[in-house]
Amino acid sequence: MDGRCPMFPNFALLFLLNTQQEVLLLRRINTPFCNGFYSLPGGAITLGETARQAAMREGTNSLGIILSIDDLECVHVMHRKCNDPEFFACIFRPRSWQGVLNNLEPERHDDLRWFNLDKLPDNMVPAHRHALEQIKHGIFYSEHGW
Repeated sequence: MDGRCPMFPNFALLFLLNTQQEVLLLRRINTPFCNGFYSLPGGAITLGETARQAAMREGTNSLGIILSIDDLECVHVMHRKCNDPEFFACIFRPRSWQGVLNNLEPERHDDLRWFNLDKLPDNMVPAHRHALEQIKHGIFYSEHGW
């Protein structure tokens, strides 16, 4: 078993924003859903791991950056229903990070790019677009796909 809860997985996503108000997105390939679509960096929370710990792990494993748990601000929580599974996604904005951003999972992502929050790509995971719209409007909790 990989540590995820098979009945009700939860996710930690990263909302990395640069000084030009651009958000970092990854384009998905060879993944279970939404291949060819841009998404927020992140992944499943494993058993025994907090959402912030998962965000830190994903920052290191996917992007090569070091995050401090105290610098992670939860900016949105989304309850999502997607076909059968439903789950929560906690989206964290790091106030700072160390290291240089890199795509460390080229087998899962073929592009790493900054996008203006007002000009997101058309080919974006719909729930992630929804979450970014909520964040822009200061809405902390939302539901998607119900």
